[in-house]
Amino acid sequence: MVFHVFGSPSSVDCDIVVFVDALPTLEDSKALAAQLAPELAAQLGTDKKLNVNFAVLHEGVITETLKGLPDETNNAALATYGFHPQPHPLAIARPVPRDLDAKRQRAARIVLSLYSRTPQREAVKRALSGDFVQRCAMLEVLDLAEPVDFGKNGTPEDIAKSIAFQLGQAVALSEGVELYTKEALAAHFPALAPALRREPLTPPDRQALEQLKRRFLSADCPS
Repeated sequence: MVFHVFGSPSSVDCDIVVFVDALPTLEDSKALAAQLAPELAAQLGTDKKLNVNFAVLHEGVITETLKGLPDETNNAALATYGFHPQPHPLAIARPVPRDLDAKRQRAARIVLSLYSRTPQREAVKRALSGDFVQRCAMLEVLDLAEPVDFGKNGTPEDIAKSIAFQLGQAVALSEGVELYTKEALAAHFPALAPALRREPLTPPDRQALEQLKRRFLSADCPS
């Protein structure tokens, strides 16, 4: 079993991509990840929570992933390989061109999903079942500077980190910049640093998220 750890060096979790010949179903992947977890943790010597993804590698390039975008996973694992203990030699041969449209779609979907247990839940769910234009219209309505109860979706700090990461990546990618760690995002967008570090949010921190959302809508959404 060949796998790589990837992501931010300061991550509180441990993101792992396991290379397989064929992707399991989503249901089977849960059982397989649980089965592999003790061995993965032992090889890495970690007690962090493991976030296991599965990917198909073809001629040194990730071509399929169970979760997320193959091109993003490929380039992220390649760019951050050196930040983590790695039991296996680097299996990814090269970066691949990024699919900006897919990243835009994914970022909008993730942010809206985070609002699926808020008072706006019904409108959010309608937008999630619609097309990209409808999702952008819903994002326009949401005020990210306004404190809100996210319910079981997570703490305000966890939600803010996810929003900052996804929208920050998408905005940067639209400018031709690939960012794969919290540290790189904070350097590129200094106002997002507190959210990326999961610090208690101040009004300026929340306003920075709202401004980022507006940059995303301006750069990445149909007018």
